Amino acid sequence: MKAVFYITVLTTLFTFSTITAQNGYNCPLEECDFKPGEQVYLFGNDVKLRAAPDVESEVLELLKIGEWVKIIEKTEFTWPYRGFDSPFYKVKYDDGVTGYLLGGLLSLEKKTLNSQNYFFAYSKEGKRTFLNIRNIKNGTYIEKKIPLANSTIRIKALDDKGVPGLDGILLIDYYAEACGMEGGGIYLFAQNDELTKVASLSQISDAGVFYYSEKFVFPFDEGGISGKILFKKERNENLDEASQWKKTAMETRMLSWVDGKLVPDYREGVSN
Repeated sequence: MKAVFYITVLTTLFTFSTITAQNGYNCPLEECDFKPGEQVYLFGNDVKLRAAPDVESEVLELLKIGEWVKIIEKTEFTWPYRGFDSPFYKVKYDDGVTGYLLGGLLSLEKKTLNSQNYFFAYSKEGKRTFLNIRNIKNGTYIEKKIPLANSTIRIKALDDKGVPGLDGILLIDYYAEACGMEGGGIYLFAQNDELTKVASLSQISDAGVFYYSEKFVFPFDEGGISGKILFKKERNENLDEASQWKKTAMETRMLSWVDGKLVPDYREGVSN
């Protein structure tokens, strides 16, 4: 019985690791660490490239946010940073210098919207995990801190999808295969090099018994409306499988992007 349990656990971990690698998912787990040969960008600014994996060792270079390094290897030990235990990485800087950086100062990846680059890192406060997003503006950087319902995510850079006035859209897409685990995603609209969090949409299913989904249909999507964003909410309950007794409810609402805000508030009810 124990052997079956351990095989199941190992299979699950292997499957998760394969999925994250193949689909570009990010997570705070060891399975999502940077791999040798990867080109990785700096999330931190004035980051100390050190001669050894130690916060007291000689500083070889100061690296700016957005600069890149190539991963050589990671240390077996970790150092606490922003709520997580982070390994040091041995890296090669683009001028040929080799040294060590703390992993928490590296960006999960880089995304570009309308020539503006965005960089990402996790942080944790108590039991709450956040995604921190930085972009460079006027010689410094702007940072957004986004609370996460699920810390395994895929970051997608979308164009304006037909929404007037947008530079593009960042979607923080949740990976949620387990029953009852919250999926969906967070939408951030980019305008004038700044990000605005406009929505956290949910998607939850429970083994065919219950299904809840929220989504946006943009103007360029199938069924989209010119200049508008359609919010759709669907709820399904399977009351009796034998008789195919199901209960379904659907809501739709048309929204507009006006003066940096999504109106009306898609979660507000209509007053009588």
